[in-house]
Amino acid sequence: MKKSIYAAMLSGIVCPGSGQIWLGKKLLGWGFISVSMVCILVIMDQIISRAQVIAEQILTGNIGNDLTSIYAAVSNVAIDSSSTMPILTWIFLANWGLSIISAFWFGAQQDKQLQRQADSETGAKTKTAK
Repeated sequence: MKKSIYAAMLSGIVCPGSGQIWLGKKLLGWGFISVSMVCILVIMDQIISRAQVIAEQILTGNIGNDLTSIYAAVSNVAIDSSSTMPILTWIFLANWGLSIISAFWFGAQQDKQLQRQADSETGAKTKTAK
């Protein structure tokens, strides 16, 4: 399998940045991983804090203890436009996409370099064989 495809699959399936690390671009790979982790941690923090607010409202009796009331409260929180979650989600997705593209591009460069080396070695072998 070509390095470009394998690196892009690593970055796309395992973790953004893992393909770059596999290709030897460690600083770039850790950069992609760091951006992903920060986005995930901030999004999870916001989700947990929203869930705690809803749980407290249920315990105090402000929200009914039935599925319809809880669903309505969760839906209202999800519609909140003052949140940074949509922005962080787009940053995370853009980071992931750039990681895949970058891994494929760097892998393609290494594939070309390996092909040139292989071609020069076979050319040198055929010259010495003559």
